[in-house]
Amino acid sequence: MEGEIEPKMGNCVICGVECEKKCASCHRVFYCSVEHQRDDWKSHKKSCPVYRICHDGTIGRFLVATRNIKFGDVVLKEAPLVVGPSQLTAPVCLGCLQEVNERTMIKCAKCGWPMCSKDCQEAPNHAEECKLSAARGGVTIEHFVAPHPIYQCILTLRCLLMEQSCPEKWEKISQLESHNDRRKDSQQWLSDREYVAKFIPKFFKIPERWKEEEIMRILGIVYINGHEVPLTDPAYVAIYATASFFEHCCCANVAKSFTDSGDVVFWAARNIKKDEHLSICYTDALWGTQARQEHLQQTKMFSCNCYRCMDVTELGTNFSAIKCEAFREAGAPGCDGLLLPEGPLAWSKEWMCRKCQRKITCKHIEELVEKAGHDAVEMKESLRGCQEFLRKYEKILSPNHFIMCDVKCVMGQKIGEGNPQELQNIPMDMLEMKGKLCNEMLELFALLAPAENRSHGCMHFELHAALAEMARRGAECGIDCKDILEKSLWHAQKATQWLEKEPSVLVEGKICAQAKINVNSLKIVLKMHNPST
Repeated sequence: MEGEIEPKMGNCVICGVECEKKCASCHRVFYCSVEHQRDDWKSHKKSCPVYRICHDGTIGRFLVATRNIKFGDVVLKEAPLVVGPSQLTAPVCLGCLQEVNERTMIKCAKCGWPMCSKDCQEAPNHAEECKLSAARGGVTIEHFVAPHPIYQCILTLRCLLMEQSCPEKWEKISQLESHNDRRKDSQQWLSDREYVAKFIPKFFKIPERWKEEEIMRILGIVYINGHEVPLTDPAYVAIYATASFFEHCCCANVAKSFTDSGDVVFWAARNIKKDEHLSICYTDALWGTQARQEHLQQTKMFSCNCYRCMDVTELGTNFSAIKCEAFREAGAPGCDGLLLPEGPLAWSKEWMCRKCQRKITCKHIEELVEKAGHDAVEMKESLRGCQEFLRKYEKILSPNHFIMCDVKCVMGQKIGEGNPQELQNIPMDMLEMKGKLCNEMLELFALLAPAENRSHGCMHFELHAALAEMARRGAECGIDCKDILEKSLWHAQKATQWLEKEPSVLVEGKICAQAKINVNSLKIVLKMHNPST
């Protein structure tokens, strides 16, 4: 491994004397003495990054912490280089990227693309493709169904147009990885070649402007480096410069949020020590290993070998395990063992019971999981359905199986729906069940998904609500519930910590706002219990 090339000498930022000592954190600013470094720290701290960019022959560029970082500290905040619709999308306004239809849209007066308003016609995002579209005689969209194939090319086209319209951004985009050597000749690559690389020159009547290889390279960059931004419906895709250097880990140490304007914010999901690699999760940390690996292969062109993926028990949680008795034949003795692959690279081979050594084909496992997943989608629409699913599959799936956990999360939220008035009407046993489920999921999140901030924050809020209602009922019966109120306050505070960087337009941002109100209310109630504090 080798770090970025750094100058050995420089001028002290305080007195200008040439020296070789530099800021131990960012290695970018020189000081002739400890005193001058101390004098400058208040000013330098604002611009001193908590990371440095390094390079490795295997994983490419990555980020390393230059100092200890505390939970919640911002690691990086960055505006996008370019934004655009996802490849599979219904027609959207090319200004704000919100969905449009034949009733709500207006045609851009210059080029014909569907827009949501006259203001969006003049949006900077739309300017270059507007010129290109107008030059070809305009664009006509007649069908407003998902997905509309013409939108597959927009984000790639916007990147290509930056070579002339914004060379600085183009240079940063062009330096990102495309992994086209791995994508080449795959089914997706062949489809992209036909419907994007060949489509752009033909449709826009510019056959000589870009070579097919260049379009495919930029499309690869979009695939590998695109971040889905959930600020619109449907979500759009953005490409950032430095954000692309975070390496992947299924148990990441950095969480990702967005501002209302679309800037990405990366922040420490736990205390991070100096020289630790900074990582985010490129897939869904609450999927099983096989699903995560397949998703990473399809979208990012690599397999993950993090410590969670290399352990088939997923850190002892048995997050993908099937109960051996699920395949018990009539009259055969039962076995309370769990079926798992024999090794981290054997998910597509036979699975073996860890207790009786019985083996089951991967095909049978996949069929069972597929059916369970299908049932979960249908049954978790209602609280009763969640209960029925858990009863039905408790003899088939391990208690912590990812499908069971998905249903438990939904059930924890559906009990009372997080609404104080609704919570007041549910039986005490269901209220206790809500608390139990929330506690179970929080323990699991801490182990398997330490950077899934939305999951952590929402579950803390649900548990806070359950505890607050328990305390209310206790108080009505004359019981001192100070301890329960303090726990409720603690979980409300944790909810705000996990969700405070979520944009206000998202549900999580609204939950955070409510959690802050509840924190203040609980503090007042607790002060009434202790007037002297």
